[in-house]
Amino acid sequence: MENVKNLDNSKLYINRELSWLEFNRRVLEEAEDPTNPLLERLKFIAIFFTNLDEFFMIRVAGLKQMVSANVNRPSFDGLTPKEQLRKITQKTKQLLKDVEVQYKKLISELQEEKIYIHKYSELPKALKKRADKYFEEFVYPILTPLAVDLTHPFPHLPSLSFNIIVEIISDELKFGLIPIPKVLPRFIKLKEKEEHYLYLEDLIINHIRELFPNQEIRGIATFRVTRDADIVIQEDEADDLLEEVEKGLRKRRFGNPVRLEINGGSDFIVNFLKDELEIKDYDVYKLDIPLNLSDLWSLYREIDRPDLKYPPYIPYYPPQFNIEIFNALKNHEFILFHPYESFDPIVELVEEAAEDPNVLAIKQTLYRVEKNSPIVEALSKAAQNGKEVTAVVEIKARFDEESNIVWARRLEEEGVHVIYGIPRLKTHAKLLMIVRKEENGIKRYIHIGTGNYNVETTKVYSDVSYLTSDPEIGEDVSKIFNVLTGYFHPPKLSRIFISPIDLKKKILEMIEEEAESGKDGRIIAKMNSLVDPDVIKALYRASQKGVKIDLIVRGICCLRPGIEGVSENIKVISIVGKYLEHARIFYFKAKGEEKLFISSADWMPRNFHRRVETLVPIENKELKEKLKKILETQLKDTAKVRILLPTGEYVRPTERKFNSQ
Repeated sequence: MENVKNLDNSKLYINRELSWLEFNRRVLEEAEDPTNPLLERLKFIAIFFTNLDEFFMIRVAGLKQMVSANVNRPSFDGLTPKEQLRKITQKTKQLLKDVEVQYKKLISELQEEKIYIHKYSELPKALKKRADKYFEEFVYPILTPLAVDLTHPFPHLPSLSFNIIVEIISDELKFGLIPIPKVLPRFIKLKEKEEHYLYLEDLIINHIRELFPNQEIRGIATFRVTRDADIVIQEDEADDLLEEVEKGLRKRRFGNPVRLEINGGSDFIVNFLKDELEIKDYDVYKLDIPLNLSDLWSLYREIDRPDLKYPPYIPYYPPQFNIEIFNALKNHEFILFHPYESFDPIVELVEEAAEDPNVLAIKQTLYRVEKNSPIVEALSKAAQNGKEVTAVVEIKARFDEESNIVWARRLEEEGVHVIYGIPRLKTHAKLLMIVRKEENGIKRYIHIGTGNYNVETTKVYSDVSYLTSDPEIGEDVSKIFNVLTGYFHPPKLSRIFISPIDLKKKILEMIEEEAESGKDGRIIAKMNSLVDPDVIKALYRASQKGVKIDLIVRGICCLRPGIEGVSENIKVISIVGKYLEHARIFYFKAKGEEKLFISSADWMPRNFHRRVETLVPIENKELKEKLKKILETQLKDTAKVRILLPTGEYVRPTERKFNSQ
C-alpha cells in the first residue's frame, strides 16, 4: 500500500456502509451454520432482513439525499456518495443471491423435521380445502382490491407496505393492487397438531380472480416499497417535542422511495412500478423467494419445537442480592454481565425503591423500553407513593419513537417529571440514581449500564451493569441529571467522563498514553462499532509505536488491521452468535497500571458529538478482574469469531472449538 505512513490516506480506512453490509453477511452466516439449531437459523434470516430494511431506510436514504443535493464530497475512506451507492447495490444484490440459496435449503431441511411451508399449488386436496375455507372466512372479507387505471391513480403506499400487483389485459393501462393486511398472520397454519403452513400472499394470489372478476389477468407479482425513514425534528421551533416527533412519524410512512423489492411479474410491471415510484433500475431488487422475510420471527415464535431451538438459559442470580438490595449495595459494588447474570437485581432495585418509605427520589434515563415494562410500572408506583420521580426519556430513539411517546405520556399522567432530553442531543447514557434517607444522612444508590433498561433485550443482549453507592460516582451522576433536566452546560465531574464534553478526549488521551509506553503498552477494546477517524488514527499511531491492540468490534469497523508500517500490531475480531454483543468495555495498561472502563458509547462521531454518553472507570480490583476476564474469554473464541482482514473481509478460524458465549 503506497504512502502508508500518511494516516490521512483514504486507503487506510474501510467504508462505513460496506463494513455494515459485511456485518449483515456475518448474520447470514449464522443462518448457514449447521451447528446452530434449525429454527435459530431461520431466525437469523429474519434478523438479516430486519437489519437490511433499517439500513435502506436510514443509511441508503441518507446517501440518496446527499446525491440529490449534489454533495460529491468523499467520506474519509475516499468514496463519494454516488460511489458508495453503487458499491452498496452490488454487494446487497450478491447477499440476496446468497440468502435465496440459504432460504431454499432451510425450507428443505424443515421438511425433514416435518415442518412444511407449502406452495398453494402443491397442497394435498384436504389441506387445499382448509386453505380455501380460511380464505373465504377470514381473508376475503378484509381485503381491499384497488383499481389502478386512467381514472384511479396509483395509491401512496406506506414504507414497507407489502402488496400484490395484477397486470390486467385491456385496451388501456390497467392494473389491480391488493395491500396484504397486517392484521392477519403471515403464515397460515393448515393443521392444528401438525406444522403445515402457507404464505398469506400465496393464498390471496390463488384466489385473485375472485377479487378481480371478469378481468383477463396477464401477470402477478408481490412487491414492497422502502422509503426514507429518517426524521428531521425542528427542535428550536417545536413548542412540544412530543407533537413534533409524532408529526415526523406520520411523515416517515411517506418519505421518498429508496428501494423496490419484487417477486415475479413481467418487465412491464417492473417498469410501471419504477415510473410510479420514480426510482431507477439499480433501486429494484428482484427476489426469487418470498418478500418480507423478517416475518419469519412470527413463525419461529409459533413453532413449539424446543429440540430445534437453543436450549433455554436461566441467568445466574447472584446470592448477594438475596438480602434487601439496599443492604447489599451499602458497602459493596457489583458488576453484572448479562444475560449470563440476571438483570432482575436492577428491576428489583427500582421496585424496592418505589415502596421503600426512606427513598426520597428516583432519577432514570430511558432510551428503549419494552411494552408492559416492570421498570415503568415501578416508576409510576413510586410517583403514586409520593416520591420525587424523574424520567429522562429519549423519544427520538429511532424506530421506538411511537412506543416511547405512549408510555412517556402515561408516566406524566402518574405524576412523574418527564424530561425529553436535550435539544440536538440524544440521551443515550444508561443511568439510574436512587436517593435514600439513612441514619448517617442522604445516600445515593447508582446503576450505570452499557445497555437499555429493557427486560426483554437483556435476555438476548450481552451487556454490563455497574451497581455502586460510591459517593463520588453518586455526586457525578447527580450532576449529570441536573444538566439533563436543567440547562445543559459542562459539569465538573470527578470520575465520570461524558459526551459531548470530554469522553472522546479521554479515549484519545488513554490511547496516547499507551503509545508513549511503546511495546509495553496494551489496549483491548470491546464495542459495537468503530468509525471515528481521529480514534482510528490514534490507534494506528499506537500500533506504529509497538502497542499490541485487540479490538472486539461486533458491527462496523472502519479500521484496517494488519497493514505493515501502520496497523500490524492491531487485530480486529467480531463475535456474532446466540447473543447480540452490546457491551462496551475498554482496557488500557499504560505504565503497568491496568485501567478499565465501561461505557454507553461506541467509538463513533455520533456518540462523541451528538449524544449524551458516559465513560465510567471501574476501580475496584475484584470488578476490574471480572471485566478483564470477560475480554480475555472473548479473545479466545474460535467458534463464533470472525477475523477482519486488511481487505475489509472477515474470515473464520479453521478450528472452531471454543464458543465464548
